[in-house]
Amino acid sequence: MASVTSLGVHQPTSLRHAIKEGILPPNPPASSYTWEVSTDSEANFDCEDELLTTETCVLWSRGGLFRKSFKFDLENEPITQAILTYFPASSDSQHIPPEIGQPTKKPDDQSLLSRALVVFLKTQAHIFFLSGTSHVLHMPFEVESACAAPVGVIIQRKAKANNTASVSLRFPKVPPNSFISSNSPVSARNQKVTEFSTEGLGNPKVLPLRLSSTLENMWQHPIESSESHWPRLVCLTDPLLEIGLVVTQPDKPRPAGGRTSSVGTIFLNASEEIVHIEAIKIPFDSSVGEGRLNIAVTVNRETSMYSVWRLSYLRKEDPFIGRQKNKAPKVSRRRSSMAPGLASGAVTPLHPAMRESFGAPLPGKKTRKSVRIDEKDKTLEKTLDNALSALDPERGSDVTRRQSRRVSSLLARADLSASQDRSNFAEPPLHSGPSGRRLESQTSQRPRMSSGYGGPSFGGALNQNLNVVSEADSLLEELRVDGDFGGFHTMGLEDHDFDGLTHEMLFTKVHSITMDNANVRYSTSSKPARSQSRVFVLLGPPTATDEQGRTLLLVGIQDPVDRRLQLLTLFVERRKDETPGKSSRPPPTDSPDVNVTFAEVRRVQSVVDSCKVSDGEETIMILSEDRSGRRELSLQSPWSPLTTVALPLLFVDDINSLGFVGSHRVNREVRARRSMGVGVTGTQIDSICHPKYRGVIDLRDKDGKFHRIRVKLQPLSPFVRRTLATCRSVLPSSHAEKMLVGWWHIMQWLQELKGRGLNTPPTDLEWSSLVILLLSSFLVLECSDEKSTRANSSAPPRLAPKSNFELMMMHETPNSAACPPWMRKKGWSWLLDEGVLDTPQSLAEQDLGSGSFMAVHIGLAKRYMSSAGGLSAFGSEGYLPTAVSRDRESRNMAAWSTMLAMHLLVEEQKLSILSPEEVSPGPSDLKAVLCQLSRWLGWKGYEALYALGMQVELEETRDSAPFVHTSIAQPPAIYCILTWIQSHLTTDNGSEFPTLPQVYTNATRDFWTDSPRRELWGSLTSRTLMFEKLFVLLKSTSNPFQMVVAMHDCGFTPQILETLPEAVLTPLQDVIYMCQPHPPTAWSKSLLALVNRTDISAALQPAKPGQALGSDINAPSHVAKWDFKMICQHLDDLHDQVEETNGTDSQAVVRSLFRDDRRLNEAQHLLSSTKPRVLRLDAKKDWTEPEYLERQKDLASTVATSTLAIPAGRGLLYYALRHPLLTQKYHIAGFNLTCIIKPANNTVGVDKSLFTEEKMNWAFFHQGVAGGLAISPNAKGIDTSWILYNKPGQDLSNRHAGFLLALGLNGHLKSVAKWVAFKYLTPKHTMTSIGLLLGLAASYIGTMDSLITRLLSVHVTRMLPPGAAELNLSKHTQTTGIMGIGLLYCNSQHRRMSEIMMSEIEFIEDGEEEDPLRDEGYRLAAGFSLGLINLGRGNDLKGLRDMRLTEKLLTIATSTKRVELVHVLDRSAAGAVVAIALIFMKSGDHIVARKIDVPNTILQFDYVRPDILLLRTVAKNIIMWEEINPTFEWIQDALPAAYRPKSRLTNVSKLDSKDMPFFSILAGLCFALGLRFAGSANTKVRDLLVHYLEEFMRIVRAPAGNFDSEVTRGNARMCMDTVALSCATVMAGTGDLVMLRRLRALHGRDDPNTTYGSHLAAHLAIGALFLGCGTATFSTSNLAIAALMISFYPLFPASVQDNRSHLQAFRHFWVLATDPRCLVARDLVTGQPLNVPVLIELKPNSPTAVATVGNTASSSTSREAISFRKQTPCLLPPLDDVRRVSTDASSMGFWNIVIDLESSPHLIEDFRKNQSVYLRRRPAHDSPFPATLRALGGSDLAGMNPSARDPLEWLFTLDALKDLTHAERSLVLDRLGSGGGVGEGEGASTAVDARLVLRSGLEGWSRDRLLGLRFLFEWADRRSMLVDRPAEKAAATELFGLADDGGPDDGSVAASNSKRARKGKAKAVAKTSEAKKGRKKVTVQTNAEDTAARDAKPEVAETDVGWWLKDSTIEELKGQAWLTGREE
Repeated sequence: MASVTSLGVHQPTSLRHAIKEGILPPNPPASSYTWEVSTDSEANFDCEDELLTTETCVLWSRGGLFRKSFKFDLENEPITQAILTYFPASSDSQHIPPEIGQPTKKPDDQSLLSRALVVFLKTQAHIFFLSGTSHVLHMPFEVESACAAPVGVIIQRKAKANNTASVSLRFPKVPPNSFISSNSPVSARNQKVTEFSTEGLGNPKVLPLRLSSTLENMWQHPIESSESHWPRLVCLTDPLLEIGLVVTQPDKPRPAGGRTSSVGTIFLNASEEIVHIEAIKIPFDSSVGEGRLNIAVTVNRETSMYSVWRLSYLRKEDPFIGRQKNKAPKVSRRRSSMAPGLASGAVTPLHPAMRESFGAPLPGKKTRKSVRIDEKDKTLEKTLDNALSALDPERGSDVTRRQSRRVSSLLARADLSASQDRSNFAEPPLHSGPSGRRLESQTSQRPRMSSGYGGPSFGGALNQNLNVVSEADSLLEELRVDGDFGGFHTMGLEDHDFDGLTHEMLFTKVHSITMDNANVRYSTSSKPARSQSRVFVLLGPPTATDEQGRTLLLVGIQDPVDRRLQLLTLFVERRKDETPGKSSRPPPTDSPDVNVTFAEVRRVQSVVDSCKVSDGEETIMILSEDRSGRRELSLQSPWSPLTTVALPLLFVDDINSLGFVGSHRVNREVRARRSMGVGVTGTQIDSICHPKYRGVIDLRDKDGKFHRIRVKLQPLSPFVRRTLATCRSVLPSSHAEKMLVGWWHIMQWLQELKGRGLNTPPTDLEWSSLVILLLSSFLVLECSDEKSTRANSSAPPRLAPKSNFELMMMHETPNSAACPPWMRKKGWSWLLDEGVLDTPQSLAEQDLGSGSFMAVHIGLAKRYMSSAGGLSAFGSEGYLPTAVSRDRESRNMAAWSTMLAMHLLVEEQKLSILSPEEVSPGPSDLKAVLCQLSRWLGWKGYEALYALGMQVELEETRDSAPFVHTSIAQPPAIYCILTWIQSHLTTDNGSEFPTLPQVYTNATRDFWTDSPRRELWGSLTSRTLMFEKLFVLLKSTSNPFQMVVAMHDCGFTPQILETLPEAVLTPLQDVIYMCQPHPPTAWSKSLLALVNRTDISAALQPAKPGQALGSDINAPSHVAKWDFKMICQHLDDLHDQVEETNGTDSQAVVRSLFRDDRRLNEAQHLLSSTKPRVLRLDAKKDWTEPEYLERQKDLASTVATSTLAIPAGRGLLYYALRHPLLTQKYHIAGFNLTCIIKPANNTVGVDKSLFTEEKMNWAFFHQGVAGGLAISPNAKGIDTSWILYNKPGQDLSNRHAGFLLALGLNGHLKSVAKWVAFKYLTPKHTMTSIGLLLGLAASYIGTMDSLITRLLSVHVTRMLPPGAAELNLSKHTQTTGIMGIGLLYCNSQHRRMSEIMMSEIEFIEDGEEEDPLRDEGYRLAAGFSLGLINLGRGNDLKGLRDMRLTEKLLTIATSTKRVELVHVLDRSAAGAVVAIALIFMKSGDHIVARKIDVPNTILQFDYVRPDILLLRTVAKNIIMWEEINPTFEWIQDALPAAYRPKSRLTNVSKLDSKDMPFFSILAGLCFALGLRFAGSANTKVRDLLVHYLEEFMRIVRAPAGNFDSEVTRGNARMCMDTVALSCATVMAGTGDLVMLRRLRALHGRDDPNTTYGSHLAAHLAIGALFLGCGTATFSTSNLAIAALMISFYPLFPASVQDNRSHLQAFRHFWVLATDPRCLVARDLVTGQPLNVPVLIELKPNSPTAVATVGNTASSSTSREAISFRKQTPCLLPPLDDVRRVSTDASSMGFWNIVIDLESSPHLIEDFRKNQSVYLRRRPAHDSPFPATLRALGGSDLAGMNPSARDPLEWLFTLDALKDLTHAERSLVLDRLGSGGGVGEGEGASTAVDARLVLRSGLEGWSRDRLLGLRFLFEWADRRSMLVDRPAEKAAATELFGLADDGGPDDGSVAASNSKRARKGKAKAVAKTSEAKKGRKKVTVQTNAEDTAARDAKPEVAETDVGWWLKDSTIEELKGQAWLTGREE
């Protein structure tokens, strides 16, 4: 103990609030509340929590501030206990603290645990997470006490009040010659022997002695026993899980010859009561990490035994929640919501698949259901039993395991209190039979201890209370008769084995000790044992170990009644690897890699109280009392001597309160309020409590006041603490901790001297105490006995300041410095340079002889040696390592190791620029001490070394004479760490340099491999050990990449590199600089961060990097400002602006996509429904003015039909671009049907009564869908509340219905509460039902969710049970239900649903209805649904083959129907055709394709509808997917022979109905082409389809003279719309101009013959062409093709309300086919999108490669690697066809990265989640060409616009920066921290910083800086060998990206080798030129033959194998060093 500081009176923080609120009365007695203080050990900061608990309220405070109160007045139960603990933050991510051998979780992983307050009432537990969540649990028993575990809480149930077992007297043993036989009956052997105790003396019971009782049956238990089979201890590790069991390992069988018994249950004895649980952090070395050891202490008051256990969590990995997999229990029930009257279990079996609610069970959510398990799963149930059976061979064979169920908390919820007491049902005991398991105690046998305590005792079984059983049975029979209760067997309350509960915690016994109570305790028997004793656990320091290197662990048990402290010493060590077969016993689950063994027990009497004190070091504060009643405080521990604690004056105020005014205020107004100190002696102290970090504890006096004090156990100065730890780390365990105690005692001695008026009091007590300790430790070496030590005393020299300036200098230079640190700066150099202090009394010439720092402290050291404390430390009984009590050899070895350890610490400081010499105390002060010690030891070399850097020369005095007789040899070399590093990096044979482990080994001869000191050594000299390991690894490296890996393995990080000296940093940074351009992509994130290439690890990651300081987050825009005039002009466009996009980021990407022209603006204008249409109508001469106006109105009405069809296309245009603001209403626009007629500029409106929302409901429905689809699927916060917030009042609207469909298609309805669906469906609004049902089905696509199934089923007549009432629903709603089933069961091959859909397709109507339900649209939906259920499974129909599905569908699709009436068409054919198409999609089944194909003869075409011919053509080609070829020849061959001559449509000039089959078949072929190449942007396919689109447009415009021609025109228009959509599907997202021109013509149609459906198709095509404004395209997966077929179904509606053939809501299913493939390159620092070139390499033989080869007409084949260039942002080809994507942005100042999709398939999924690639800026180079451009650009910019110059340009006019090159200036002005720095960020060090620091090193003659320059110069001559040697050059050439295919390489060795193995590909010619100073340039020229590469210029992938610190810079430093040497 160095010092004790008073912190004032400590009072409960919330006490004032409790009194103010009336919870407690004024001045409440201490008995009216309990006050507990705990420390948040898991927090990253020192956090103190207080709990003030009354009978009905708990008040929580944190950090000295009241936070919250929790009242429980309404519960009618008193509060038993309140504790704080940790629970998992979520049920699907549970975090059990790691144990020994497992790496400690990082601080950011601690978020998995959440702190919670647990309040236990009598039968309830209230859990309040501090984050806000709360839970209520009903306990099935009465809670007695609880204890916080590392995770969760351990609950101790209350035993029965009438328990008689605890009062049984233990009879004394009878001598052998007694008349009573010594052979007790067998029943007595099985009895539980209880010692004489006072547990029940407060309520004595009559002994069960009757008339028939004899001595033979006296040992038998009483018949009435209230013990239950329920274990006494249970646990709760998660509020959402069931209660877990606390189990233990049974005791080992007795040795041979001893009596054995079968092992009973694995629970702790019911008499065991939990006392304390603590998690101890065990430090290991960095390779193992930090672990935890959980220690638990229990007490058995019947046997008077304390037991120490080791607690561990049992784990079994579960595939869903990633934690222990619970055994499948027998019966299922819920804790929280099941009524007591519900039957369960055996009476009402529960099917395993039964659902508790409508929602689908979450895979990560552990339900409280218990299901029956199969026999094969029962093996999991016996995992722990098997492990336990190995301990007891007799276990398991003769014991029949009963199957029982858990005791649910359902019993606690049952309202049984009306007729019986609840306690009678809490623990229903059962009869014990011969085959039943006996509850044998695992702690009933008292083990024999080494100290001789304890003795043998008997073990036995417990009997049951039969009377209680009979009473319970009678009550249950009454309940069963009344029908309210099914019996306990239905609830799982048979508590034989508790199989229904999970084994959560395992207690492994470490040792047991006796209580040895001397007093009979009457009043405490009813209180929990946890309140009867106090337990604390101490972990010994790493320097205090036993002879075997094991760490000490102390468990202290304080008995306040007997005033006794028992210390149980344990040894902790890492478990050695056992050889296989050495032990057959399997380890327990999650067994930590540590051994805990018992050492000894120490008992200390007359200890009033004790407590652990922790301040970096841990010790015990003991309050002892002697016989006279005097009490004394002291610090003791087994590893340190006793230290008496002297208390200072204690403040009487609470200094932490806001009303505290301070103790040093002298103002008159507050003088009376000053805190006064009171003297408190040890006798007035009653207890020690409330320990806290930093040595803070509370002392409670006899008046009940708590005085908080702080005990300082370690120095506050980091340097003093580190120096002291270094000395301790190399001393033996018996000496190490004595050094700390010696420092304590010297601190106390100096404080006493200061209080007595020391002449020269030290200013820095901590450093002075350490210096005195070191000096006296070496001074005592010349003393041989205690007498010589006394004679060595002398008074310290007196220093009398001559002036105030000298007095100031004394305080400013407290240590060995000659002048203050501030005077050493250049700003104060004029004081010495200009002769200001040239007087004889100046600082430089002061007489420091007798008053210098060292002389004063030598005198103080001698004075201390002769004092009483010094004699106890250095005398004949001294405890310090160099005391005269020890032998000469050990004293010399201690001095030698201490001296060398401090030297190594000084050398370690040289490797960190954060340890400057100017800091005091610091390395310069330690050097002065070492210089003095070296002089004493006679180490001349070290004396000269230390004196070289000292500012004050040590005077020659008698004390400076060396100890000639001390044979302490000087080390063989003068160790210098800079020389050591230089020798290893610049030569082949490096020198030796000792480390602290080696010094310790040499001093103690102890092998230190597994020593606990390893972590201590690593923290003291971490950098030295890093370099030592690095030099070992560098011996086996051959290239820079391996060197970087070696650096990473040694622990180098960017933060460590940045703090290394510049001379040491340069070699490491040079190696990193060589690897920086092309690091291997297989490197981990930490390795990439080491080379400053985090852009590679951040590629395609969803997390967006943070914005750099000063970066502009707004995208560049042409509009600089919006003034008032512009705002007024654009008011009409406000909603369109909101519709388009809300995100600045999306705007920037979209603008970059179409930055060269205004095609996107044109598309937005075409698809705008809020702006008036501009039309032209020229008046004819014969028109009158009224007639002209009337025709204008007619034209506006006609165009209104086109406007109403726009929203469907606008949904594609703005797809997934918005992230709405959750606090604002989401606006959905309406329609603007007005038109501006040119040339008159008349604004003409329409009759609004004809276009109301009721009459045009589908148009407004599409408007809502378009608005909802603009919301991104990745948008956050789209939940129930937000959707209801946007609900339009009370009446449902069509727009909101479409909005719901859009949300469902984007997946947002999956997070909506299920009750919202019922709220929307109850009004039976048709459009809302359609939107919601389809949206829910789309959100839950493929999940088969039961709730959604029921929702859809009740809307479909076919799915209702027989005899159900007719549905009052429209057929559109039922059609929606049919389609929803298909989506919900997509790709499931569900037989029942397939049967229903098949029956609906082939349903035959009984009679002809006017408006039948099963019309063509309904049957078509059934066909689509059937196809989705069996999507692409035609070759594997599994259980559907007996349905004859294919035969039935083919019959319906192809057979000729007998139609009686002319107007009745075939309604089932279309559904059957699409079902066949989807089922056999891509199967290649020739038979099915041939049958579904169009008829062979033209005559049969007259019996088939043209649209059916189109569908059959599409179906046939989708089946034969691979045979589709985009050529005119393929189309010609696919046509019937009669149509082949006119396959190109060029010779079709008139409209003839005979051509309708031909048109339909041709359109079907084009549709199949569009689906086959959807989203491919294949220009060859586009040109082919554009040809047919133009021809159909020409045919549609042909004149029609009769009805036949009009019918043909309608068919041709349908074909034209289909071909337009097909072409747009191919070019989706590209905004192709060729297509846009044709589609714009289709949009501009204003003739009355064009139908609504044709306009709808044209607008869908425009939207698809600009899908997502170019950010998305279509996929060709099975689901995508099916979705495109549904949405682009070729039969389009004739009017807005037409849904006869196809429900219009299905037109938006294209969302399921979207594929976000827009690659966006962004700046890593700013996050802004960039326009950089990328090289896309395709896989050989991929469809895109084949198409690319066909487009370019090159000589290459698709089997070769095809690559082409694009500019980001851009759409990529299908990801399955892409091999790799690499950027080529080096010319733009960015590093290149490679996305290798072939070798890393997981990147495909990452790309689908996030399409952004983040690029890092590369540092500027001084190559001639870039330097010239930079210089010219800067001068031109300054000449054109002086204001454009950087405002910090003036910096380069300074002398230090004026010589910087342009590249170096760019590094200096780099505000984004993106170039050439060590690490990342704005303050990263650069080569310019290193250059300036190295240059300044020449100005001041610092030896270390000069050594660094010498090292740097030698490294400059050596480093060229890294690339000059053949092996290194080959490795560098291979790894630096000289790829044969001309693309930038990713640095992967495997990738490079594979590219070199490919022949005949793009040829790379590399030209290498050698530059000066080891610099090399590599130029790669690509001769690829594809068009993109041929048109582009040859690529230059410049690889600069330069150096971080240029050769020119080093040469400049050499010259300056030479000049400086000449000047000197």
